Amino acid sequence: MKKLLIVLLSIVFVGGSNVLAQMDCYQFVKSCKSGKREGFLYNGQSKSGMFDSGDTTEITMIAYKGMDYKITACVDENYITGDVHIRVVEKVKKPYWEEKTVTETSEQPKLDANGDEMYGPVLDEYGDPVYDDDGEPMEETVMETVTTSRIVKKRKYKLNEYVRYDSKKDGPEFSFASKLTRKMHIEVIIPGATGEDGLAAEYLESGCVGLLIEHRRGTVGGFGQ
Repeated sequence: MKKLLIVLLSIVFVGGSNVLAQMDCYQFVKSCKSGKREGFLYNGQSKSGMFDSGDTTEITMIAYKGMDYKITACVDENYITGDVHIRVVEKVKKPYWEEKTVTETSEQPKLDANGDEMYGPVLDEYGDPVYDDDGEPMEETVMETVTTSRIVKKRKYKLNEYVRYDSKKDGPEFSFASKLTRKMHIEVIIPGATGEDGLAAEYLESGCVGLLIEHRRGTVGGFGQ
């Protein structure tokens, strides 16, 4: 069966020498364990940079139909200790109908019990009857204010978030099949520095963090709708 596979490997902690610790964080992603032996190639969506303990960053990734992806996170454990928390979130627009009651008022002829228009005397500004040239009282259609209500439906869209992977709950590996090209949001949460007795440290630890994204031509599969 064809399937699009994204494997999120367990976090690889990179120690290394002082030279590695001082290297430019821009290149640190190259320290992450690659999947060359599995046929994966470096993907330009990979990211790396300098982060403080407790930082959170989000990377947007486009997973294309018919491709396999492998994502590996790595940190310089000389400066950042603990497990990096990774979440893969997909934000999907879902349509829904919004209903709104609209109230309208209008002036309409007043009808009697038989459905015929009702007439009444024409009054002047003082409230006195108005007469025509023949001395007959003038009449006019009696109007009334009618209030009507109707429901108006409008198609709108709501952005729903679906957590496709959470390293704390789902373990070190994650795979899914996708029938569509889709945008994924990868949240990388750097562990906070810990002081004595497990309390938060009074200082921040800073170090390099890399998120290696690799791809290879694969087969279609993945999340359903």
